[in-house]
Amino acid sequence: MSRKTDPVRAQNFSAVLQQVFAAPGSSRKEVADAIGVSAASVTSIAARLIDAGLIFEGEPVARGQGRPRVPLHVDTRSHLVMGIHLGPRVTGVVLTGLDGVSQASVLIPHSGMDVDQAFEVIVAGARDLMQQHAGGRRVLGTGVATGGIVDRQQGRIVDNPGAAWVDVPAVQLLAEQLPLPVILDHNARAAAQSELLYGHGREESDFVMLVNTSDLGAVLVSDGRIRAGRTQHAGNIAHLSVSDGRHPCPCGRNGCLQVMATDEATVRLAHEAGRDDVVHYGDIDRLYDAGDEQIRALVADRDRYVARAAATLVDLLDPGLLVIAGTPAERPETLAQVKRDVARFSLRGAEAAHRVVYSTDHALSLTLFAASITVNEVLAHPLRFIEAMDLRTFAALG
Repeated sequence: MSRKTDPVRAQNFSAVLQQVFAAPGSSRKEVADAIGVSAASVTSIAARLIDAGLIFEGEPVARGQGRPRVPLHVDTRSHLVMGIHLGPRVTGVVLTGLDGVSQASVLIPHSGMDVDQAFEVIVAGARDLMQQHAGGRRVLGTGVATGGIVDRQQGRIVDNPGAAWVDVPAVQLLAEQLPLPVILDHNARAAAQSELLYGHGREESDFVMLVNTSDLGAVLVSDGRIRAGRTQHAGNIAHLSVSDGRHPCPCGRNGCLQVMATDEATVRLAHEAGRDDVVHYGDIDRLYDAGDEQIRALVADRDRYVARAAATLVDLLDPGLLVIAGTPAERPETLAQVKRDVARFSLRGAEAAHRVVYSTDHALSLTLFAASITVNEVLAHPLRFIEAMDLRTFAALG
């Protein structure tokens, strides 16, 4: 077996990079002690990671009579990753560093287009974003997330009802013109991955992620591992019953989360209340911010449906945390009421409410979650990315 394909060597590269990511400012010796690898090996690996622009050395720190301690940090400036959230009508594209911080983004509308047209527009917009903002930096890969049922292994959208996409080879449609690797996953799993890297998952390794936007999804994270289910269909919460009212769902029942709490459901309920001034969810946001009491009541109802679903998941799965992401989380001021509603609906009462938290309130949260798919891939397989960089450099020189 060649040195490049040695799995132990690849594992050690990953262990070093992940330790620097988890404990920024660690010295080589501290990294070696933490992961159980010799200091000489860590020194060699760190040199390669520095050359590749994945980590960098901070300013030496003097410590008495000994040699200065040299801290290591993940390099968040040399490279970029791309995140794409495939929405039903609008797709978000973002460029971030390995720290998950947005450096440039764009929203690409494609309402009314067929699949091929929509993906052509998305690819063009993503390439234009790179040309305008990459600034010569390498984009290490593309993470893609969407709702519905997603087959990550095959790179296919099995069914996204909101976009009316069925059996779409998403990775194939994107990979020819966007940075490789292109990795497709479900919104909820991408959100959980982001939470593990940057959010509540850094402190709590057992949690449930609940995503509520135009799409719905939930995912269980156990001991830091995302559980997708045997057929990758785990987390379909669209048909949890959250209302006793007669609001019919396509599944044949009434009061499902899908018809009560998604962005589209909130718009529909506004129409049913006689609000012709609401065309899309952006109007809900605008009117809410203007203090419209009827719209604020509709949003409060939506949050109560989400709280009911959250209470069910806490009772069923007993997680350390229940993390809510998406549209509700964009208004942090609503968390207190959501907690009160969870306490009312859950068999665990106030104990359940204490476990409920919001994820990021960033308006492009789902797109940032998508980018974390690639960040995780870099952390898990840095040697693979380094070798790919070497090959591209060699090809360019040739």
